[in-house]
Amino acid sequence: MPTTVVGLFLTVVFALPGYVYHKLALRRRPERVDTAVQELLSIVFVGVIINLIAVAVLGMVTVVASPRTPNLSKILLEPAKYSAAHLALVSWWLLAFVALALAIAVLFGLGPWERWLPERWQARRHERTRRVRDQQSAWWLLFHEHPRSTIHVGCSLDDGSYVAGRLHSYSKAPVENGDRELTLSGEITYRAAEDPDAGVLPSVNAVTVSARRIVLLTVTYVEPS
Repeated sequence: MPTTVVGLFLTVVFALPGYVYHKLALRRRPERVDTAVQELLSIVFVGVIINLIAVAVLGMVTVVASPRTPNLSKILLEPAKYSAAHLALVSWWLLAFVALALAIAVLFGLGPWERWLPERWQARRHERTRRVRDQQSAWWLLFHEHPRSTIHVGCSLDDGSYVAGRLHSYSKAPVENGDRELTLSGEITYRAAEDPDAGVLPSVNAVTVSARRIVLLTVTYVEPS
């Protein structure tokens, strides 16, 4: 554990890339039920990997461009004395390291490069993820089957009524329980339990549906034209 303010600051700096990656990656995968220790170890492990990549990249930059660099041996032997004597140099390299590490964390956390992969690779990766990843909700699997499609959802409710519309949002919780909700937007189609025909609700643009009331859920994928 760090015993000084500087040590605490450096600990936070080196842990920050792992935290950023962890939070951004949650946008692309279902929520998990992890213990505090599991989450901490995940952040630390990813942070170490990202920091090592950042160090390797900066090392290649120094080989190619030969800029003025801090003396690493003196930093390790006398960190306080050397940093105080070369404060500007050490600060600029520390800022460059933090910026590069955060950029790498964002790149891997959001994964924008995945959209440029060949469709066969994307399909294979998606299929493997679906088979091996644990704690996936049924909603997550259905709604991520075709990520580029517009998703239309129909819900048969426990009172015999029916409601349908375009998927707007849904719960990513891995636990399958009745407390989850999904929201539909666009033209909302509704059929009461006693009515034979369904119709579009006038002046209604969105609706929320509780999982506790859903008996049957249908999904339609509309590919972009």
